[in-house]
Amino acid sequence: MRILLLTILLLLCLPSFAKEKSPALFSAFPNECITTRKGEICILPITLTYPEMSSSEHCLHINNRILGCWSPDKLPTDLELELDSDSTLTLKSEDDKKAPSVMLKVKYRQASTHRRRVRNPWSLF
Repeated sequence: MRILLLTILLLLCLPSFAKEKSPALFSAFPNECITTRKGEICILPITLTYPEMSSSEHCLHINNRILGCWSPDKLPTDLELELDSDSTLTLKSEDDKKAPSVMLKVKYRQASTHRRRVRNPWSLF
């Protein structure tokens, strides 16, 4: 009986959960770039997602350097950035006190010069 009541209650509440939409956040995908060595420039093509915005002009900044300003309907969804270190991509407008930002990371895949020993240095026998 309890299972039946719980199932009916769940079925009645399920449509209301489906209607709720989570607000879109400012995000960039992918947010990591891989280079072979430290100091090399990494070219990172990213796709941007924006939150609900006011009608004023918005600007994209990377490490406090301006990339450009656009109206909300003209903001770019695809960008290609050149990074040499970890950077912060920020969306700023004149009327916002808080500016959403995304951290873009640069990782290196330089091979280690340290060789792991194959055999243990000790033995019981």
